[in-house]
Amino acid sequence: MTLALFPLGAIALWQTNEVVSATVRLSEEIVLSETERAAANERRLLERGRGAAEGLAALLGPVSNDAAQCSEMMTRFVNRQDTFVFAGFIDLNGMMMCSSNGVTFDFADDPSFDRALEQEGQIFEANLSGVATGESVVIVSNPVKIEGKFAGFVSLSFPHSLANPPARGLTQESLFEHVTINRSGRILFSTNDLSTAGELLPAASQPTAFLERDGQTFIAESIDGRERLFAVAAIVPGEVVVIGSWPTGRALNNIGTTPVWVPLLFPVLMWFAGVSVAFLGLHRLVIRHIYMLRSSMRQFALGERDNPELRLDDPPTEFEVLETSYNRMVRTLMHAERQVEQDLNEKTILLREIHHRVKNNLQLIASIMNMHARAAKTPETRALLSQLQQRVRGLATVHHTLNTDSDETSIDAQNLIRRLVKELIPMADGLKRTIQTTTDIAKVHLGQDQAVTLSMLAAEALTNAVKYIDAPAGKPLTLHIALTHDADDKLTFAIENSVGDGSDQIPDMLESTGIGTRLMRAFVAQLDGEEDREESDTHYRYCVTFSLATIEDEEPKPWTQHQAAV
Repeated sequence: MTLALFPLGAIALWQTNEVVSATVRLSEEIVLSETERAAANERRLLERGRGAAEGLAALLGPVSNDAAQCSEMMTRFVNRQDTFVFAGFIDLNGMMMCSSNGVTFDFADDPSFDRALEQEGQIFEANLSGVATGESVVIVSNPVKIEGKFAGFVSLSFPHSLANPPARGLTQESLFEHVTINRSGRILFSTNDLSTAGELLPAASQPTAFLERDGQTFIAESIDGRERLFAVAAIVPGEVVVIGSWPTGRALNNIGTTPVWVPLLFPVLMWFAGVSVAFLGLHRLVIRHIYMLRSSMRQFALGERDNPELRLDDPPTEFEVLETSYNRMVRTLMHAERQVEQDLNEKTILLREIHHRVKNNLQLIASIMNMHARAAKTPETRALLSQLQQRVRGLATVHHTLNTDSDETSIDAQNLIRRLVKELIPMADGLKRTIQTTTDIAKVHLGQDQAVTLSMLAAEALTNAVKYIDAPAGKPLTLHIALTHDADDKLTFAIENSVGDGSDQIPDMLESTGIGTRLMRAFVAQLDGEEDREESDTHYRYCVTFSLATIEDEEPKPWTQHQAAV
């Protein structure tokens, strides 16, 4: 709708602009016409002065050397008509040789005389206080040639009062003004006082430039700082022009009593109103429903389940269908979520029951082995059953530790190893000795497969370390368990126990077969690790280094034939 309204608005703006442009052109034509009409009386006076000055200059030759006859001729000329108030002849030295009123004057130092000598042509000047008449006059000077030689000037004067201001035709407030200037920029006539009339001229124009702009109109800032519409018309081509002006606030910005921006504003307001109606309609019919749908989807995605269904306010038919489909989808998803949650709870309960039964079965097997060990007749049989019983109990402990929290997908290695240390050391130490145990376990999360293998390795290594721990006389038994994690995701599990001079209190009947060693090597291979043993006079250290497997990518590794055989 906005795009459809835009061409209509553009056409309206174009038409209005054409009207305004035509009005501006009409205003310019009116100002130019008024300028020419206002200068009609001045044109008549100047043309009459030009003709009279040319005639006197032609008749002056025979009497130019006789001051009395020259003055008599000038006097008769002035007395026979009512336009001119003075006539005289000025030679090339600037001396007035004769005049209509008998007054002589030296014009040698007058700037206007210098300009007349320079041009050697007809000139027009104004004087607010005439030398010969004492009143404000316009002076027309025409060159005199005697026998083909330039001899001086005939000067005629007529009063400014003859150039009465024309009747105002444009406004009743007399806003139209005009100024008549000569080619030097000197003011000859004006509707204002001649002393201040120069303020009506354009501020940035040279007087000679107006001679080339006859019939033109333009907008410029006047010397008094106001923007005005100017029109230029020639009165005497190449010598005198009249410049009319009108304030632009009245000439260009108004059409009658209405500012020109009002017609331009109307199509803009119409287009804006159309766009507003289209936007409001689109917002009510579409956008607000989309906002509500987006809000409901976001809340549902963030887990909001209290009131997830969508309720639109008076939607169109299309959005009613969308509302129904969305609510049906939400109900379906919520039902599926409840079903998944119920299945998960059932799985958790079942898994806990399985863990519980496995732990009880392992403990039952350990108890049966204990009964058989007490009933055995030979020490070798009792020792063998005791060792098997300890490994079964160790498996039960590992199983209990790994599955304490069935909701976890990873195992905290720190808690796992500390619990193994706490439960397995008393079980493995048949002599109930005092062992100073210390741990330095990094907090690392392992996957189920890696955690099971590490716990079995730790259980076997702890059992062997407790069995063979010893110390020199008077020294305490010490056991240190550590798990470190470096920047390259390498884990190092280490057990270090004290050793002594040897003791015959712990039988070595079972371990001499190397079963424990083979089990630990199988666990190391399952971890893809490397084992290392260090022995000194006081301590024995066993460590395994392997890489930490990511929980997402962890896959159980099948045992090789050699490992299965162990």
